[in-house]
Amino acid sequence: MSLNLPELRKPASVWEMKQIIEMIDERTGELLRHRGENAVGDYHWDSDKAKAEFFKLAKQRKEIRQKILDVKLD
Repeated sequence: MSLNLPELRKPASVWEMKQIIEMIDERTGELLRHRGENAVGDYHWDSDKAKAEFFKLAKQRKEIRQKILDVKLD
């Protein structure tokens, strides 16, 4: 059963979004331990799960930064 209730939470403030970005940065730093570089300059991941999470977080970070820019430019 799906209820069509209005969203009760207010949109995140710029400060809240910056806090989320900082948490994403910390986690991506941890995930970079699973990435190595070979002599040619290519990256090799020792865990496909870590690689997928890294790129997912990078995409989310990009989206949040765009939201901040949209708020700042309005």
